[in-house]
Amino acid sequence: MRTKDELFRAAQREIAARRQYAVMQAETARRAAFAANPVLAEADDARMRAGLSLARTAALGGDIDTARAALDAADKAASDAAQAAGFHEEAFAPKFRCPLCQDTGMRGGVPCTCVADAARRLRREEINAASPLGLCQFSTFDVTRYPDTMAPNFGVTVRTYMTMLLDYSKSYAAKFGPKSKNLLFMGSSGLGKTHLALAIADAVLENGHDVLYTSSAALAARLGREHFDYSSGDEWLTACQEADLLILDDLGTEYITPLTISVLYELINTRMLTERPTIYTTNITDTSVLTARYTEKVASRILGGCKQFLFLGDDQRRKQK
Repeated sequence: MRTKDELFRAAQREIAARRQYAVMQAETARRAAFAANPVLAEADDARMRAGLSLARTAALGGDIDTARAALDAADKAASDAAQAAGFHEEAFAPKFRCPLCQDTGMRGGVPCTCVADAARRLRREEINAASPLGLCQFSTFDVTRYPDTMAPNFGVTVRTYMTMLLDYSKSYAAKFGPKSKNLLFMGSSGLGKTHLALAIADAVLENGHDVLYTSSAALAARLGREHFDYSSGDEWLTACQEADLLILDDLGTEYITPLTISVLYELINTRMLTERPTIYTTNITDTSVLTARYTEKVASRILGGCKQFLFLGDDQRRKQK
């Protein structure tokens, strides 16, 4: 996973490549047309000579009006020649994908929206590659798969409860910002925890925020490798610390070591101090087990800093099979 800065630079490189491709395609089309129509090449050469003459006149002195009139005449002659050969006036102009910045990546001295769009797509590709489900949507979270029976201690049916949880998640994503709460999705396997977390990620990403997804096991393994590779610079930890929203999936599946606990504490604490929300999912439903596994100082930050939701129902993956 790349940091926000790395992602932004990758998006800028992509936009620059688009511009280079558009210019190259336009030049290829121009050369082919000129080769087939020598009159076009002659008219273009005359226009170029008129332009150079105007530049020399402006630099060295002379009759500017006459030089400018000559260039205007050459422009018209080139345009007439193109039309006579069956080419539109803009036939040889580059076809840029972004009409706002013409694929320069900048507009009005600030990055164009096309750069943000490219960065968002690149992040989506990363999440889709890293997550078991790919980015999900709220529309595919099917509450009818949950039983319409009473949920003990909740006073409503399981289906009603999960519908309420879905509605809360939609609202959370729509209103997402630095002040948003951390969320802890708890429950047995196959109840939709990852699906709903990724649906939130999809909506938050679409609204212009940076989202990073990683499984707890993948994060622990990667950080363990980076710890012994001093040239890596802990890029993953930096990326996880600075993402607007972090999805830390399957907490409890990672291999626990003192390093894991230390890094997890640093990550959670940093994100809390910088007010960057995190969504955790875990199959652990007993908070005492969570505390025993991660130590009091880590567990207290997870449990105390999160709005907790218990997922109910039957394993959805088994039902689908």
